[in-house]
Amino acid sequence: MRLLILGYSSIAERRVIPAAAKVAAIDEISIASKSRPQPDGWPKAGRFFGDYDAALRESGADIVYLSLPNAMHQHWVMAALGVGKHVIVDKPAMMIAEDSRRAVQEARRMSRLLAEATVFGHHPQFAALKDFLSQHGPLTHVDAQFIIPPLPIANFRNHRKFGGGCLADMGPYAAGVIRMLGGGPPSQMTALTGGRHPETGVDMGFSVQARLANGRIFSGHFSFEGEYQNRLLVVARSGSVMIERVFSPPADFRMEWRRRVGNVESVVTFDIADTFALFMETVVSAIAGGNREALHRDLAADAECRARIALALADQ
Repeated sequence: MRLLILGYSSIAERRVIPAAAKVAAIDEISIASKSRPQPDGWPKAGRFFGDYDAALRESGADIVYLSLPNAMHQHWVMAALGVGKHVIVDKPAMMIAEDSRRAVQEARRMSRLLAEATVFGHHPQFAALKDFLSQHGPLTHVDAQFIIPPLPIANFRNHRKFGGGCLADMGPYAAGVIRMLGGGPPSQMTALTGGRHPETGVDMGFSVQARLANGRIFSGHFSFEGEYQNRLLVVARSGSVMIERVFSPPADFRMEWRRRVGNVESVVTFDIADTFALFMETVVSAIAGGNREALHRDLAADAECRARIALALADQ
């Protein structure tokens, strides 16, 4: 398979291209960028394009990975599907849920895959977490924190016209946890806004609490305005797990759990796992096997959950 990276972003350079190079089924990686010059070299190098339309027409790619500012996703997802490409798109896939629904419908109509790159859930620790809950459950509550210091003013996440703001950027993490641990759409949701950017006015944070479909409680705190925090606490009837760096583990990082059972704490260490590479393997397998619906459902479910959070924030 041939892969086209549409938008040579920092995350594409640091994580997506190295991960794709690890996937045996991907033979060639081309890049299209309007804002950055052609790099000196990259793994499995194909062609470099300075124009996105030309790249879609001429690259011969089977899969397009969109790594563009959020506000550009909807246009280029539909353009790539329109010329028969499978599509992966950085989170959030679309800015509004209705656009996500239309894009999934178009992917189904074209018999193509559309996947949102919310990759953290592809770490093997989440399969282990299901086993832990089977042994020590049921789940009682989940608490998530993902907080980063303020971003440089030039970062697109600080600007509304580019689809910036904390809900757009970090809402997919909240939605992903709710989907994986909640068993379906939440039955209740409340939320509080954080601050606003002093220069651009975009939202800088939000807190959300939800009654999950399985009756349990989720609480999450997400922000661009504080000391770095990145963790997930999962509490069950007879045990708990605290996971640090859960939402953005480096490719060479050994994840650790602080596991507590019977008030006795232990440390569980996992093998190094590149979540981007594991996600790409899932995508390639889904394309080869024709099993695209799970990724379509995840994208649509997370878009609906983010829309629910936005409504709850508007109602406060």
